[in-house]
Amino acid sequence: MKKLENFSWKMWHVYALAAVTIFMIGAIWSFFFLKEAEYVSNERAYTYIGRGQRLTNYEKVEGLDTEFPILALSLKNEGDDRYDDHVSVGRKYIVFQDSKLNHYLENEKDSEEYFKIRYYQLGKEKGEGHTIDVLKIVQKLGYKTIEGEMMSTMYSDGKDEYVRVNLRDKQSIFINIRTQKASKKQPKETIQYGYKGLNRVLSNPDFITKSYWEDEMNTNVSWPWVYYKKPKNEISNTKDSSLSTSDSSQEKFVDSKLFSLLKKYGFLLVLEEDRTLSTTVSLVLELFPDATHFVWSIDGRYTKDGQNEYIHNIDELEQVVDEEKVEKAYENED
Repeated sequence: MKKLENFSWKMWHVYALAAVTIFMIGAIWSFFFLKEAEYVSNERAYTYIGRGQRLTNYEKVEGLDTEFPILALSLKNEGDDRYDDHVSVGRKYIVFQDSKLNHYLENEKDSEEYFKIRYYQLGKEKGEGHTIDVLKIVQKLGYKTIEGEMMSTMYSDGKDEYVRVNLRDKQSIFINIRTQKASKKQPKETIQYGYKGLNRVLSNPDFITKSYWEDEMNTNVSWPWVYYKKPKNEISNTKDSSLSTSDSSQEKFVDSKLFSLLKKYGFLLVLEEDRTLSTTVSLVLELFPDATHFVWSIDGRYTKDGQNEYIHNIDELEQVVDEEKVEKAYENED
């Protein structure tokens, strides 16, 4: 105790204490920096798809003058903003890919990898859904890993529905959602929502809406999905934030029923397997009642003269499209 009582600070004590403090801070900072750098470096080797994707809410749309079913959906994706990353839609199920794959290791097992599909009974379930461990199935078949992805097209054998997972190159397996068993044989029927036949060459339509142009700018149509991205300056708790104003008349226009549901849920899933120009127009009019001047573009690969064309109706479509070119382009389509 006497030594402590008689202790007096020397300048070298101060320097020593400062050096020790700096060393400790440096050591702690280096430790956490190296751990973070190691984590970042490790994560760069992986590609995530659909991480955190969930179906959080839904509603069957009723009371519309359409001949096809529509679901209003709310989705949650913690990984990124891409809502339709590798989603497969059938008649009974909606399936999301949830995977983490190493894109540097080829044909090697990696304990950190996973590849699951999360599925819901379409229009009947929400929340966590159900999962199938696809990587485990693939490894039982003799593969080490998956270099491909789940495709957006679903298939049917007349009883059950299947999703297709590309393993590598042209190798694929088809997973029965109900039995969770895999087969290399493609089921007989392809379930595909959207355009068929000659209509397959059509783009999404362009149109004019004077009253709802601001809402139209925030709406993305990519059949069978319709997505509304809420503007940053839109106040969510406004009683009726759906009103927009015409520049010419300053008159307020109330959202259609379908567009109100789109704003509420964020997504529409249009379950129409044989889309035509007329049904496309009817759906757009349910969203934007004053829409006019519909036009579709057609790539020159499918036209008779090899030039890009614009059409307004089915007669013009048949006049400009070369059916043989269309069939040849899609002959290898599943």
